[in-house]
Amino acid sequence: MTLALAWAAIVALALRADLTVGVLEAVALLAFLALALWSLLSLVWSDDAGATMLSTERLLVYLTALATAALVLRAQRYGALVAGVWAAATLVCGYGVLTRMYPGRFAADAEIAGRRLAQPVGYWNSLGLLAAVGAIVAVGLVAGTRSRTLGAAAAASLVPLGLALYFTFSRGGTVALAVAAVVALALDPRRLHVALAGAVAGAAPAAAVLKASSLAALTTNGATFAQTTSAGSTLMKVALLCAGVAAVAGALLVEADRRVDVPRAVQGAFAVLVVAVILAGAAAVVAKYGSPVSVARRGWHSFTAKPPTQTGDLNNRLLTFSNNGRLALWRVAWDDFGAHPVAGSGAGTYYAEWVQNRSDATQVRNAHSLYLETLAELGLPGLLLLAAGLLAPLAAVARARRLPLVAATAGGYVAFLVHAAFDWDWQLTGVTLAPLLLGAALLAASRPQTRRFALATTPRIAVAAALVVIALLAGYTLLGNRAVAAARDDTSAQRWDSAESHARRAASLQPWSSEPWRVLAEAQLQQGRLAAARRSLREGLDKNPQDWRLWLDLALASGPRERRAAARRARALNPLSTEIARIHIFLGLPL
Repeated sequence: MTLALAWAAIVALALRADLTVGVLEAVALLAFLALALWSLLSLVWSDDAGATMLSTERLLVYLTALATAALVLRAQRYGALVAGVWAAATLVCGYGVLTRMYPGRFAADAEIAGRRLAQPVGYWNSLGLLAAVGAIVAVGLVAGTRSRTLGAAAAASLVPLGLALYFTFSRGGTVALAVAAVVALALDPRRLHVALAGAVAGAAPAAAVLKASSLAALTTNGATFAQTTSAGSTLMKVALLCAGVAAVAGALLVEADRRVDVPRAVQGAFAVLVVAVILAGAAAVVAKYGSPVSVARRGWHSFTAKPPTQTGDLNNRLLTFSNNGRLALWRVAWDDFGAHPVAGSGAGTYYAEWVQNRSDATQVRNAHSLYLETLAELGLPGLLLLAAGLLAPLAAVARARRLPLVAATAGGYVAFLVHAAFDWDWQLTGVTLAPLLLGAALLAASRPQTRRFALATTPRIAVAAALVVIALLAGYTLLGNRAVAAARDDTSAQRWDSAESHARRAASLQPWSSEPWRVLAEAQLQQGRLAAARRSLREGLDKNPQDWRLWLDLALASGPRERRAAARRARALNPLSTEIARIHIFLGLPL
C-alpha cells in the first residue's frame, strides 16, 4: 500500500503545475514524518527490532496516505475524498452484514469473535468504528448534497452501516457514533437541518436494526446453521425494503431542501421539539438512575468492576460499561512509560512488556489505547508528535466549518480520536486509513483559508526524493515480510525444504529481525534436527533476547542442562503463560 501511495504522490509532483500545501497540512505531514523517524530511531534501544520495523512500516503507510492526499487533492474537491471514504465504509460493512446473514456463502467470523461481527476487518470494535464513521458521513451527505441520487444512496447506505454497527455489539462503536453526532451538530451552522435529515433518513434503517434485534438466531450464541440462514433471509428482505424506503426519504429530503424555504417559525418549532426530546431523555435517565453525580458514580463502578458473566444473548453486553480488562493493559503501559519516560521502550514492544508484567493470563498484543501505547513505546516525544499530527485537522475545522460536509467529516474524525483512546484501531491500517483520510479532507478544505506554500522545483525534488526513499524501504521490507509469511505457510504444510529456503531468504532480507530465525528453528524442530534448531534459535536470541518463544523452543531443542536454564528464562519473560507451564510439565521441569 505504501508503494502505491508513494508513487501516486510522485506522479502528482511531476505532473501538477499548481501545487500548494496549506500550513496545517505541512504541520501534519512533518509531525508524522518526525514520528516515523523517531520510531525508526528506536531500533537503537528496542529489544525487538522486528516489531519496531513493523510498527514503523505502519507509520509510513499513514504518512504516505496523508502526503498523497495533500499533493493529489485540490481544495475544492475535498468532498470527493469524503464521499470515497463513505462508499468504502459502506462496501466493507455491507459485506460484513452478508457474512452474518449467509454464513454458508461468505467467510464466517472466527470463534474468538463469539458471534460478534468482525469480518472483513478482523476485529468487531474496529468494524463498529468504521460503521459509525460511515454513518455520520452518510447523514452529512443527505443533509448537504444537491444530488437526489447521492442523497438516496447515502440514506440507503444507513441500512448496512446500521446493521454492521449493531451486529458488532460494540459499545465503543455506539459511543463513537454518539460522539460523531454531537460534534457534527455542534459544528454545522444548519444543525437543525442535519438533525432532521438524520431523523428522517435514519428511521427506516432503525427499523431494520430493530428487526435484527428480534431475530434470536442472529443475536445469540448456539444458533444452528439452518436457524441462522433462515433468520438471515428474513432480515435480508426487511433490509432491502428499509433501504428502499430510506432511499426515497433521502431523495425527498434533497428535493425539499432545493425547493422549500422553511419559515423561521417552523425552524423555531423544530428546535423547540429537539430540545424537548433531549430534555425528556435526560429526565428519563435521571428518573431511572438518579442525579448526574449518581449516574457518573454508577458508570465508574460498572467500568471498573469485573466483566459480567456472558450470556447467550449478545444484546446484554450493550447494557454494561465494563472495561473488559483494559485497566490492567493501561497500567502496564503506564508503568512502561514510567520506566522510559523520554525514549520509550521502542516501537512495537508493548507485547513483551505485557506478557512479562501482566496480572492475568489475558492474551493481547496491544495496549488498547493508541495514546498510552505510544507513550509507553516512544515516550513523551512520540506522544507529542502523534498529537501534533492528529490535531492538525481539528485546527483546520475552525477555519472551514461552514463549508459543506465539513461538520460531518469532523464528527467522523473525532469519533476515531475518541475510539482510539480505548482500542487498537491504529494497528488495523484498513480501518485507520478511513478517518485519517477524513482528516486529510479537512486539511484540504481549509487550505484556501490558511497560509499556503507553493512547491517550486527544489521543494518538489526534495519531497519526491523522500517519497522514493520511503517507497524503496517499503518495497524492501515487503520482500522480507512475504518471505517470512511463506516460511510460516510452508512449515504448517510440512514443506520443509521450501520453509527453510524462505526463512533463510527472510533472514537475509531482515537482518535486524529474530522472526525468520524462529520460523526456521520451528521447521528444524519439527524435523527432529535439534542441533540445527539450536543454532537458529541462538541467532534469533542474539537479535531479541526478550522473546520468550525463542527461549521455550531452545528448551525443547536442548539437552538436560541447557534445557533447564532456557525454560527458566522463558518462564521469567512470560510467567503466566499456560503454554510454558504445559511444556515445563512435559519436560519434567519444576513450575
